[in-house]
Amino acid sequence: PLIVRLQAPRFFVVGDTVTISAVINNNTDSELTVQPKIDCAGCRTPPAPAPLTAPQGPIEIPANSEKRVDWTFVVENPGEVKLKVTARGGKYSDAMEKSYIAYDHGIEKFISKSGKARANDFTVKLDLPKERKADSTTLTVQVTPSMAVTMLDALPYLINYPYGCTEQTMSRFLPTVITSKTLRDLGLQPEDVMGRLFGGIETNSADATHPQGKKNLEELDKMTQAGLDRLYDFQHGDGGWGWWKQGDSDHWMTAYVVWGLSLARDAGVKIKEDVLQRGARFLDEHLVEEEENPDMQAWMLHALSVSPVRNRGQTRTVSKFQTVAFENIWSKREKLNAYTRSLLALAAHYYSFDEIGYAPKARTLIENLENGVIHDDRPDTSVLIGNIQQPTTNNQQPVIGTAHWGNDGIYWRWSEGGVEATAFALRAMLAIDPTNKLIEPTANWLIKNRRGAQWNNTRDTAIVVLAMNDYLRVSGELKPEVEYELFVNGTSVATKKISGADVFNAPSRFTIDPKLIKDANEIRIVRKNGDTPIYFATEAKFFSLEEPITPAGNEIFVKREYFKLAGRQTLLKEIGRAHV
Repeated sequence: PLIVRLQAPRFFVVGDTVTISAVINNNTDSELTVQPKIDCAGCRTPPAPAPLTAPQGPIEIPANSEKRVDWTFVVENPGEVKLKVTARGGKYSDAMEKSYIAYDHGIEKFISKSGKARANDFTVKLDLPKERKADSTTLTVQVTPSMAVTMLDALPYLINYPYGCTEQTMSRFLPTVITSKTLRDLGLQPEDVMGRLFGGIETNSADATHPQGKKNLEELDKMTQAGLDRLYDFQHGDGGWGWWKQGDSDHWMTAYVVWGLSLARDAGVKIKEDVLQRGARFLDEHLVEEEENPDMQAWMLHALSVSPVRNRGQTRTVSKFQTVAFENIWSKREKLNAYTRSLLALAAHYYSFDEIGYAPKARTLIENLENGVIHDDRPDTSVLIGNIQQPTTNNQQPVIGTAHWGNDGIYWRWSEGGVEATAFALRAMLAIDPTNKLIEPTANWLIKNRRGAQWNNTRDTAIVVLAMNDYLRVSGELKPEVEYELFVNGTSVATKKISGADVFNAPSRFTIDPKLIKDANEIRIVRKNGDTPIYFATEAKFFSLEEPITPAGNEIFVKREYFKLAGRQTLLKEIGRAHV
């Protein structure tokens, strides 16, 4: 005869002023005088004047009808909120009780700051809001003298891939060759990294990107030889290579193999020279067929430019086909994309070694790269939600900027891909203008655009590994001799010395004692020895109780907007549809 129903939000947030309702049904044939009541465990009534006040006395409910009563409460604490409403009218009564969850008002925040420093003594400031949940703050500092481990961490992906076609075979063979050469060039041996596990730096994605687990590099030589044998077997009678052993020879694929075999030979790998020369002859004979396709012609010309053996004091004869092709692409240089311009610059650079006189043209192409670069000096600042002011370190930006070329998303031609275009632009700058201001932000963009420990596919992963080898060799980061001491808010936290093969260890990660964490934190790194750069990252996690919650992001930002739908009169003075 008498029913009371509790109506409330599905959950509460601390600090909410909420309206709790009871709907009371009188299902009898006569009017009832009903006394409603509510009990709330975990909330309180707000101070006057409240938006709504609780009924002061009983209410009259007509026969076979219903009425609603409202109460206003403020949620004080997180946890369980228990609500109970009762209704008593004459000989009838009813009640309903239900528990709800009240959440803290705030958000789990992650604030980080990273950078690269060459100074002997520098300080990074990391400010945290005072309004934080007690005991929720953690602070870690990560330090490394090189990005070398990033390069080797991608190799297990290439090793594990189920290879079949020529391109995938090349993409597995090439990085192993260049990695071995880089180690030897810098006084290290592949044995120095044997037994070290790679493929697990990105722990959140390691299972997906390395399903067969981490790998060590004990089989570098075996993988190199297996790749060579497969490439020899795939060569066609005309000297070229196709995508598979069967089928017609392909200009792009032949250039890829010729380029890769040339790099392997220059890295000290013993190859069949006749196989390389037959492939180069195929490219030379078919080069002019691509005069209307500068992308492909530049790719083929770039491979041909590195294929001959260079002996000091000797010059080589450049075929008329290569000369015509270079001049053809050079005449169209204003229309070239970054990928093709980088390939042509590298070709001009390699030809200049043979005193052909293309060195000035190579530098011109590098200068032209700056016209199309997509530069972000402050990747930690959102263009959506306005500037987030970040304090700077001593004489340097706290966050390394990024620079890249090519399309970021869908593209239709192989030369438009952002990862490969940027990798080749980096290789060209390192070879021709190793002090170019775009080198560091370009390397930074490549590192930040990994998918786990690799890039989008086997080929661009292989090409980025090559570019990173060039970067590490030119920057000297593969010869670290550095000792540093870490201070947090004036207290020494750790002292670390790194040398030799230690560069391939995962970055040193220090968890800071919560007793040292303050609202305004100073992370100081003092170099005691060495001159290699130091990469650092500070990371703070906490539950923020700010009001209002301030915007924050770590190179990913989202802006949410609300629009009110409102009626609008038409010319006929009629209310039309709702419009924003």
